Order: sequence, then structure tokens, then C-alpha cells
Amino acid sequence: MDTSLLKCFLTVAEKQSFSEAAERLNITQSTVSHKIARLETHLGKQLFERTTRTCMLTSDGRELVEHATRVIRSIEEMEQSFKPDLLTGTLVVGVPDDHYLFVPLTEALKNFMLEKPRVGVEIRGGLSSDLMRDLRQRNIDLAVIRDVPAMQDSDVLCIEELVWITAPNWVPPNDGVVPLALVRGPCAYRGAALAALEQNGMPWKCIVTCTSLQGVFAVVRAGLAVAVVTEGDIGSGVQSAPAGGFLPPLPGSSLTIRYADKQPTLAARALARTMADVLTEMTRESPA
Repeated sequence: MDTSLLKCFLTVAEKQSFSEAAERLNITQSTVSHKIARLETHLGKQLFERTTRTCMLTSDGRELVEHATRVIRSIEEMEQSFKPDLLTGTLVVGVPDDHYLFVPLTEALKNFMLEKPRVGVEIRGGLSSDLMRDLRQRNIDLAVIRDVPAMQDSDVLCIEELVWITAPNWVPPNDGVVPLALVRGPCAYRGAALAALEQNGMPWKCIVTCTSLQGVFAVVRAGLAVAVVTEGDIGSGVQSAPAGGFLPPLPGSSLTIRYADKQPTLAARALARTMADVLTEMTRESPA
């Protein structure tokens, strides 16, 4: 079997769209349709229910996803073993600078470099908005991206709740004006905080604007302000505000891995798989 048919099938299943799959694979939509038709003929099964706007997997299609994913991954692992020359060069990877993510991801990247010494890895930490800009400008090869509110598609590796953090002894101000500690620039947490307050008609004032979360945490610990982070980033000296209390509810956030190139190299895919394994393992280990 032509494995490109399976890769095309998995992309359509992921995007739920022939046109978006064609864009991802850098081929025409008619070529995508032809590949799916060939695969359906070969297997003797209908894999998608098509409408004018989208396409959904049939029961046979859902069953094939697991088999096809295993096959493609096995082929890539075989290529890594028998064609190590494909795993060379330098990859620049973007990682959100959330402390609880940065530590396990950089440890995984260190192990990746030890296992694949011919691949150099440069790590760049930053805001997801900056990492997305670097992907578009091809300054980095791939990145872990946080979306707020959470995306709802098959690209998502994990979904995390956003929370308000306060000092343990913090009490809501008498005048009702919420004091905020914010990260400078287009930070997802900043956007979520301001949107939640404005949607609920709550006045606010910025106490401090920092270039990183470390400064935000220092201000919150001192009791001067509140801030928004993910549950995983709650550290010593701060606590999450109770749900249904003075502060308004927040949306969820999601993590995905995205590439600068529509057809990333074998090395980039191998690195992405290493990071994805870490993120999904973190999700399994987090308390329900």
C-alpha cells in the first residue's frame, strides 16, 4: 500500500476538511479526493461521510485512524533507525515559558539530543503570540502553542483550566476595582483576565506590568494584585481563587504543536512526538 494514502487520510481526519488537508499537505484538493478514493477502493470501505462544508469519519474510518497512526509511526521509527542521515541539522523549537511546562519539556529535549546526537536543538521560550509570529516568519521550525479559549479539534494535546491566583490573605477591595498584575504584550493570560472582567462589567486597574510570570507571581504573593495563570503554574505563596466567588469565571486553554512548514522534516516530526509524549503524560498524571 502507498503510505501517502494513509498520511492523506489522517490529515483529512484531523482537519475534517478536504480543502484544509490539501493546504496542510501542499497538494490540490482534487489530489486529496483522489487519494481518499483510492484508499476507500483498496479497503472496500467508506471512510468519510461528506457534506458540502465538512466531512466526518464513518465507523470504519474511526477504526482505521488507530491502525494508520500506528503504521505511519512505525515507518518513521524505521527510517530513523535505518536512515539516520535524515535526522541531521538544527531545529529551533519554541516553548511557552510557563515554569511547569518549561522544566519537563526542556528535560525531554535534552534526552532527544542525547539519543539523536546529529540533530542540534535550539530552544526559545516566549509568549505563544510571539512563537506564532516566529513560525509564520520561519524563524523557528516548530513550537508548543497555547490557545485561549481552548481549541476543540484533534490537534489538541491537552486542555488546562485557567485560574485566578491571589495571596492567601487577599480580600476583595471595598471599591470593587480588581487590581491586576499582567504580563506585558499580547499574553493569553492577560487577554483572558481582561475579557472576563469586561464581560462581567467589573472595573479593574493594572498595578504592575511585567515581562515574565516571575514578576507577576512576586506581586501577587505580596497581596498587591491578582493574576491569571494555568492550574499547573500555581506555586508556593499563592492560591487559586474559589470558583463562584468575587472573581469571574475563566475559559480553558489548550496546547498544540505547530510547524513552520506544511511538510516538516523527519527530525521535526520526531522532536514533536517527543514533546507530545511529555504533554500527554502530564495530562494523565494530573489529578482529575
